[in-house]
Amino acid sequence: MQLKYRQLVFFIGLLLVGCTDSRTVDPLQRALLNGLPGRQYPAGVTPLMSVRFDQKQTITSQMLVKGSSLILSGKPFGFSLWDIGTNPLSPRMLYAYSDNIGAFSSMGGWTPDYYAGGAMGILGPYVLTSGAAGASLIDTTDKGAARELFRYPPVNGSEISTPMDPYFVYRAIVPDPQEPFFYGFREQDFVASLRLSGSGVNIETMSQYSDGGKGTCCALSATTFQGQAFVAFRSALRQFAFLGGGRIAQVSEITSLNATIVASSSDYLFIQHQAVPGNTYPSGIYVINSAGNSVAFLPMLAINFTVSPDGQYFYANLDNDSITIFRLNWGVLLGGASF
Repeated sequence: MQLKYRQLVFFIGLLLVGCTDSRTVDPLQRALLNGLPGRQYPAGVTPLMSVRFDQKQTITSQMLVKGSSLILSGKPFGFSLWDIGTNPLSPRMLYAYSDNIGAFSSMGGWTPDYYAGGAMGILGPYVLTSGAAGASLIDTTDKGAARELFRYPPVNGSEISTPMDPYFVYRAIVPDPQEPFFYGFREQDFVASLRLSGSGVNIETMSQYSDGGKGTCCALSATTFQGQAFVAFRSALRQFAFLGGGRIAQVSEITSLNATIVASSSDYLFIQHQAVPGNTYPSGIYVINSAGNSVAFLPMLAINFTVSPDGQYFYANLDNDSITIFRLNWGVLLGGASF
């Protein structure tokens, strides 16, 4: 792999060259023409508005975009679905767990910290989430009435304390692009292959990371891009290939970046790098195209973020207070990258 200061090129082995809650949550409009108060953003990155759940402090633990839906876990809503297809600049909340606690699950005792604070992935209408206690499989076929189908480990509602299963505690989850499998990445030791069927998910294999877990720290975020999985491991960015039959294998690693968050649109991979002493590259978000070349750099850091499929909108938790929506001007970003 060859890394240059002005033209960061990644040779990363890409295989290329209740009822429906229809109320609209009023966005917290701010004076955004000159940027959010106290913040400056690079050319080509325009903050448009910030959104809060019920105009309260909104802390997102996990966020992803699938089609026209923005899917969130966090507080105070727990688990939530928002429509961003009708108007990306005015997300409309379709569902919130906090408004439908009784109907969400027959198992009771669901909290985002226990079951959705660590990772989230989506396969069709099924969202697999994971937290400190285990995992939860959620059906979002009816976006206005999401419901938990299964919980791992199972609970019957009579336990005094919350049961936990470390084999279902993940820090990153990606779906297989061709087959009914999720892949759950534990923080330090293995990736689990979970087959999705009518009876929920079942762990079929557990594969140790390439170094057997020694020195692996720590899986934090994952996305799929151009048919491959990219996982932020803090000390590196690792690329995995889907091999079929519920198998996944690491094919490359970039150790020059301290990758903390990854997300993707159809055309670009976004890698947040948080520099530590000794790093050559500045902290920020590096944007990679399908040829594996760095084409833009956003000198900003987020707590978490996701991107619209067309790459036009960037949704970020910057302050554990709201979700800020940015428009990305690719004419400016691609013409003026300097990193």
